[in-house]
Amino acid sequence: MGEQMAGSNVTIADVAEIAGVSKMSVSRAINGQPGLSEKTRQRILAVIEEIGYVPTIGPKARPVGSKLVALLVAGITTTYMGEIIRGVSNAAERLNYGLMLYSQGEERNIHRTSYYLSLLGSNQVDGVLLVVPHDYEAIINDLKQHELPYVIIDHHSKTGNEPSVTATNRKGVLDAMRHLLALGHRRIGFITGRMEITCAHDRLQGYRDGLAEVGLPFDPELVREGDFHQPSGFQSTQALLQLADPPTAIIASNDVMAFGAMDAIKAAGLVVGRDVSLIGFDDILMASQTYPPLTTVRQPLAAMGETAMEMLVTLFHGKPVLSPRRELGTELIVRGSTSPVAGR
Repeated sequence: MGEQMAGSNVTIADVAEIAGVSKMSVSRAINGQPGLSEKTRQRILAVIEEIGYVPTIGPKARPVGSKLVALLVAGITTTYMGEIIRGVSNAAERLNYGLMLYSQGEERNIHRTSYYLSLLGSNQVDGVLLVVPHDYEAIINDLKQHELPYVIIDHHSKTGNEPSVTATNRKGVLDAMRHLLALGHRRIGFITGRMEITCAHDRLQGYRDGLAEVGLPFDPELVREGDFHQPSGFQSTQALLQLADPPTAIIASNDVMAFGAMDAIKAAGLVVGRDVSLIGFDDILMASQTYPPLTTVRQPLAAMGETAMEMLVTLFHGKPVLSPRRELGTELIVRGSTSPVAGR
């Protein structure tokens, strides 16, 4: 169904009919408004991704002379993405800009991405915000060809010359490592994200920095590559726990993979926080609601979205940004999933 409808004039009524809800409920799900159960919100967002609906977020009737910005994301069903979208939407409303949301879907969809890029290049939008999209380099090259201003969120170019807003990913993981090391842990496993994304590289570097601070060698056996999704956290943790000398603590590069790690630790008959300490990254809402509550590195997702929108408006006005790469501070949030190494 999604492939047939994607790219056609899909309306909010189509989404409401397929999801079995009212148009008001669809609007609430898109704009992050209260009044919906989490299950209903997720069902609506999944339908939006499947059929390729492109919602407009912002004033219903845009004033003459106002701008329209596109927000291109890899997927919209995660709390992580919802927080960034909320920040962008708040800034767009405050600055009187309209906002169009484009989702590639959780998996690569070449046809959908090509369709979106054709819209972006048809003078329907004045600039683009990108959140860790698939096929990043190809999208950036296309935007440059169309001379569209853009800002990248939670990713940056290797040169640091592209306009971007990220968190202090490297320092965030270094803080997590210092916490575990202070608790006596020395065998610490690490689960990366998608390694084509620079934030995953930065977080891995923070892990290596922590080892170097106390003179511990880097052991590639303790590192597993994940993809930011829960199943990869489960599978990676299973592999780590099956080592002849398994880790006493694990850091996952986002909270969602940490949830998968929790399941794997429990499936092995171990207790999270007692037998194996665990740290995530993001501090999404569910992190404080797991058992035990998850120790994690908080990154200011909504503030990153707001900052990126403000930076894009600066580019619209032809003004130089003070620094093309902005980093917002992270904070270690200690909860019940970490404790001194057993036997200490």
